[in-house]
Amino acid sequence: MKFWLRSIILGLILIGLASALLLNKEPLFSASQEPADEAVATTVDTDQAEQAESLAQEETLDAEQSTNAAADGLSNYYASIRGDMTGDGPQIRNNIVYLPEPKGDLEKILTARGLITRPLPKNWIGETDNHPFRLGETLFGKLSEYAGDNNLQVIWWLNRDFVVKNAFRINKDIVTTSYKVGKAIQGHFESGLAIYFCYQQRTIVVIEYGTAYLEKECLLLPNRRN
Repeated sequence: MKFWLRSIILGLILIGLASALLLNKEPLFSASQEPADEAVATTVDTDQAEQAESLAQEETLDAEQSTNAAADGLSNYYASIRGDMTGDGPQIRNNIVYLPEPKGDLEKILTARGLITRPLPKNWIGETDNHPFRLGETLFGKLSEYAGDNNLQVIWWLNRDFVVKNAFRINKDIVTTSYKVGKAIQGHFESGLAIYFCYQQRTIVVIEYGTAYLEKECLLLPNRRN
């Protein structure tokens, strides 16, 4: 009898302990889980911050490389079309590209070109087209490109070129476009500019001072069509 009584009492005690353990299980696990969650969140935040910093550094590097590439491209461009350059290339200040003084005999250059080109009619002006000049481009570079599309060349007999600061477009023929570009920058030159269309040499000349040869062989723009 006493044996069974002790067994029953012991069983009740064990049942009570088991119940207490089950009731306290959720708080125990919750308390142990919170620091782990905080640690994971901290790790994620740290990783995101490091990734953001790395991305910012990469973007800065890309921007610097892009700027350097643009400057190198402009220097190489002028070196190829204007001969040898001293230093690290043309000096650019306030959207003005300072070029070396033009070299050579302009009359001989045009005479030689006239021997290898087919003359255009004196009244030729080309087709009306859209000629955009975008931010960062140079006037001489884009004008030469558009002239090339019309089988012409541009002789930029100046010691300065200009980087486009505010984009614009000229919806005219190439002869009129050349005249308007030249007149837009003539205020930068003490004597203004003269723009000639040498139709026999398929050449547009932008120059500060005219010459007897240009007056005789070429058309001084504008004419009545311009």
